Amino acid sequence: MRIACTVALLAFITPASWAGNMVFQFVNPNFGGNPNNGAFLLNEAQAQNSYKAPGGDDFGYTAPSALDNFTSAIQSQLLSGLLGNVATGKPGRLVTNDFIVDIQNSNGLLTLNVTDRSTGKTSTIQVSGVTQTASDQ
Repeated sequence: MRIACTVALLAFITPASWAGNMVFQFVNPNFGGNPNNGAFLLNEAQAQNSYKAPGGDDFGYTAPSALDNFTSAIQSQLLSGLLGNVATGKPGRLVTNDFIVDIQNSNGLLTLNVTDRSTGKTSTIQVSGVTQTASDQ
């Protein structure tokens, strides 16, 4: 009987001595996992990816030429100059290949008429509360 108790006691004690703390470890290196798993996980994701980009990698974008950039910068400078003159009460007009801009300031009401030269459509923008400076009146 003593041997049977010893064997039974050893059967209950031994598995408890094998147990250890469970430690969670991330697999993905983005979350603290082993950095050597990165290439494997990327290859697995690419193998499962069935999406194909429409029309290549550029998505139909064409970069503007240096001349287009220069023209845009000049137009921006001219519009800035016109809007600067509005504060003094002077009207202005800018004509480009794409649009015509007429600017007026009458009694604190700033009016911008923008005409699209290709379609002939006109947009009017009005802003109230613009005051004229006294130096150039």
